[in-house]
Amino acid sequence: MSDLREAIRRLHHPPVQIYSILSQAWPDLGEAEYTQNLLALHSRIRQETHRLSEALAEHEAVSTFPGDSFRPQADPRRYPPFDSRQYRFLFPDLGGPSLLRHLPEGKKYLEGLGFDPGKPGVLQESEFYLWGSPSLDFIEIAVRDMVGIDRGVHGKQIRAISGAGFMLRNRVMEMGERRSGPCQWAVLYFEKPGTPGTISYEIFRAALRTLLEDHLERGSFPYVCLHQRKLGLGRGAEFSLRVQLPHGPDPKLDAFLHDLFHEEGALEALRYALTIQDEIPVP
Repeated sequence: MSDLREAIRRLHHPPVQIYSILSQAWPDLGEAEYTQNLLALHSRIRQETHRLSEALAEHEAVSTFPGDSFRPQADPRRYPPFDSRQYRFLFPDLGGPSLLRHLPEGKKYLEGLGFDPGKPGVLQESEFYLWGSPSLDFIEIAVRDMVGIDRGVHGKQIRAISGAGFMLRNRVMEMGERRSGPCQWAVLYFEKPGTPGTISYEIFRAALRTLLEDHLERGSFPYVCLHQRKLGLGRGAEFSLRVQLPHGPDPKLDAFLHDLFHEEGALEALRYALTIQDEIPVP
């Protein structure tokens, strides 16, 4: 029965979901112009989702038929993204031995998704943070029909990209306090180690949590979060680990990367691809 109780608890308290878009500009498009339009798109999505949320709340307040409710179990004010973020991929040539060892794997990972990292055409990631799955229908309507995917800032963005990838993830772990302001991030992509069935997700996450807690206490980073791809929704690795770097890729990050690669037990076979990102403030 404990497994049923846990399943019910997770349905009652769904994890934060992150809708992630990787996109690369055409080589002849300047980074400043590309970034400016992406930030304008963040603003436009925020404007239209809040407008739709307010209209939906008013509709449900006067509705006399339960079937007219869009999602009777949820508050329409929780449908818009509660946060959105923008990142630029960096490809540093300097750093500690662990950093330089795993960065090439990060490039290979992005190439496997159809991108050309390190070549002309800026590569960026957009993230939209949502409260549970009911928000997905809501944001699809807001973006496709109200913002318009083929016109305005969204249409301009589509014409500006040479390639894109879309992923939906759950935030399954979060530790420390995320510092405000622009900074850099290390993002690690990996699969659950071991052959299928040898290591459970519960054991794997517990082992990873132990290592992260140790490095959080040692001051290796102030904040870290683990994202897990929703079942079958999106391309790329099942897990991504986002580590905040207030001082950039420093020796503390290198020590963490070393320990993660050489950890024993449930993490012994873990292999990961590493990227570095620069966070772009979203007004």
